Amino acid sequence: MITPSFARTRTLVGRLPQIWSSTRFAAPDLADYATPHIARETRQGVALLALAALLFLAQACAFSIWFDLGRGYIHTYALLTALALHIRLSASRVRDVQALNLLAMVLLIVCAAALVLLARESGRLHVVVLLSVAMLHMLIPLMPWGLREAALTSLAIYAMFTSLTFFTGLRYDHVEQWALQYTMLTTSLLALALVTRTLCLRKHDLVLRFRLERSSAQMAVLAERDHLTGAWNRRFLERDFRRVVAAHAARGEDACFGLLDIDHFKPLNDTYGHRHGDSVLQALAAAFADLDGTSEYLVRLGGDEFAFVLAGAPDPLARLAMMLEAAGTGIAPAPTVSAGMLRLDAATDWSLDAAYAQADELLYEAKRAGGACIRQRGLAGGGAR
Repeated sequence: MITPSFARTRTLVGRLPQIWSSTRFAAPDLADYATPHIARETRQGVALLALAALLFLAQACAFSIWFDLGRGYIHTYALLTALALHIRLSASRVRDVQALNLLAMVLLIVCAAALVLLARESGRLHVVVLLSVAMLHMLIPLMPWGLREAALTSLAIYAMFTSLTFFTGLRYDHVEQWALQYTMLTTSLLALALVTRTLCLRKHDLVLRFRLERSSAQMAVLAERDHLTGAWNRRFLERDFRRVVAAHAARGEDACFGLLDIDHFKPLNDTYGHRHGDSVLQALAAAFADLDGTSEYLVRLGGDEFAFVLAGAPDPLARLAMMLEAAGTGIAPAPTVSAGMLRLDAATDWSLDAAYAQADELLYEAKRAGGACIRQRGLAGGGAR
């Protein structure tokens, strides 16, 4: 039987890889989504960390001057203040997450090393130094780190001050030594707990935002798809028409736009039933399935009327004829389709209304000619299929 405490322990162990690194996620697509967010948060974290360190170190420098602690204290805190200012200004120019993490680690570890040297030089652990050590640990949660970076930084600070007080020839007051140990252990554990908690919340937030945006994108696609045929709908065409024409022009080619509908669709529905009519519409959409759906696509405008966009080369007229022929394969009786198509030359600023009006004229020409044919404008080749 699994006890609750064992289950919690197993859950914590299972989550350890996730809290160990701020950039590690369970799914590659989630990691790709989170990368720019993590980079922005890391840059903001370095700026905030440097600003907080700058304010504290400047106050410590002023404190050293006011109470005349000596030139060593004044110079040390002044130089560390300058370092914090430099990193604060540099954070906005760095884009790489690892480099930003290194900047923050350098600031904290250099501050710790300088304070170790200051204590070694003065021969005592002044209360300002103890406060500075506590502050260095408490600055760690300001960074959006994983447990790895936070633990390494905290361990480096702890190791430097422990080596100063226990493994050097300097004699410090017994109370000062253990006060330093207590301060470092307490603030370090608190900082690591805050880092872990914050990272879990941050990753949970990113996962929720990723799922929400992906669901919104899927809903947007569904809202622009015809549920029966899977073709795009009129809303998509109205939104995307200028983009797709411009995309073809950017590749140095014209686009082709056209309208088509199924000949005698209402009698076909009345005679063979609406299920047969639906099958005809689906077969027509399936005949256009090879279009990529981005630069070339089929749009169901309503009923049996469709619009389409094709590349102007090679031979769009022959391609359209082949797709319309395929639309009747395997259906008895095989439907016939009328279509009107025109070339949208890249030199003209085409609107959807203008292209639709001309394609509609061509479609009605095909209808008046008896149907089962294509009428075209601006394309090489004949008009009949």
